[in-house]
Amino acid sequence: MAEKKRKSKEQQRKDMAKLAAGAAAAGFAANRIAKKAGGRSKKSKRRALIVGILVFIIIAASGAMYYYDVPPLNGDYFNGQFKSWYMSPDSFVQSDGNLQIRYLDVGQGDSILIQLPDGKNMLIDSGKNNSETEDKIIKSITDLGIDTIDYGILTHTDSDHSGGFDKVVASDEITFKTFYIPLIKSKLANDKVEEWYAQADYLPKDEEPAGFEIQSVETQVYADFMQAVLDEGSEVLFSYEGMQIKGDGYVFDFYNPTYNEYKKISTAKQKNNVSPIMILRFNDKKIMFTGDCDDAESNFIETAAKGDGALYDVDVLKVAHHGGRESTSQNFLNVAKPEYSVISVGDNNYGHPTDEVISRLNSVNSKIFTTQDKGDIILTLSGNKMGWAFEKTDSSYGSASDYDAEEVSVASLMQRIVPTYNTSIFAGGVA
Repeated sequence: MAEKKRKSKEQQRKDMAKLAAGAAAAGFAANRIAKKAGGRSKKSKRRALIVGILVFIIIAASGAMYYYDVPPLNGDYFNGQFKSWYMSPDSFVQSDGNLQIRYLDVGQGDSILIQLPDGKNMLIDSGKNNSETEDKIIKSITDLGIDTIDYGILTHTDSDHSGGFDKVVASDEITFKTFYIPLIKSKLANDKVEEWYAQADYLPKDEEPAGFEIQSVETQVYADFMQAVLDEGSEVLFSYEGMQIKGDGYVFDFYNPTYNEYKKISTAKQKNNVSPIMILRFNDKKIMFTGDCDDAESNFIETAAKGDGALYDVDVLKVAHHGGRESTSQNFLNVAKPEYSVISVGDNNYGHPTDEVISRLNSVNSKIFTTQDKGDIILTLSGNKMGWAFEKTDSSYGSASDYDAEEVSVASLMQRIVPTYNTSIFAGGVA
């Protein structure tokens, strides 16, 4: 399976030199034509020179905009030739399996259940600590015949992400093998917990900052989560940039937090910014998860800029912070360019999702689904196709039927889907 990769800086310089030479040749030709048409007077020669310069500028500017994907000349004209990227075989194993992601409707909070193609399961966050949310998450897991969560991920300590975990983890029906959690202490005092921190491997030792101290969050909800994980006996790993979970046909990468996000945890924004940006790659698809990250998006932008373009253009974005205005910046979206965006949101007093974020998503032509409108949102990936199913059919931001796609029943491809959900759309592979 092919994918876009960014050309090297040296190759880009060579390409731009060829473009400049071509523009200069076109400008020279235009100058000669203008001279012949205008005669030999000084005024005519001056006019011909101006024409040549204008032709050079127009061709050079247009060519550069096309080459670097600058709107409005960012289309793949000429089959994508003469671009700053090239098509390269995908380095990831092609899988014949299916992958299914459930963005659970837990109100104003996050909880995402992922059934991976190798039979393993992942749960990212757990909504608020109320019985309705906790019971729903447990039922969503057990109704699918799942009794083991191989990878539990807590993005950050806020109660609308960590609150339900204590009861879900404590459930006799579900076993959690491994947890990825923030490198943040709670008020829980226990020798085993202190051992977790003493053995924390959160970045290469030669990069470990002098005088670094692990910060604390003293909420009862976070302490209850830590106690549940301790009682469960799960393996504990601390999230940091560069971690990777790799399975049969998929790779799950962490693009932050760095130790800079862990240095100080006192404000709400600092707590949010430890949320890892994660990308799940399956066949030719890229699914991004963001927790509540705000300013930490800049880390991902910088990482993408250093790379070969493989992080550009994700297929699905879980919008950060329920659509809050301080996250999902335009610069971030210009890199991510999600085809679809999912917002986990419920009734709230914050104005989520904000008009600003909806406008930014619209600016990159992303199709928006919210759990508030759709209820549970189910994304199924099979081969190079992806399909959506919804608990509800109404949506303030458009429904699946508004988008051009082949109509295929999700249940026909994935028997584990809950049959009461509405028929989905299916879209072909990314170009």
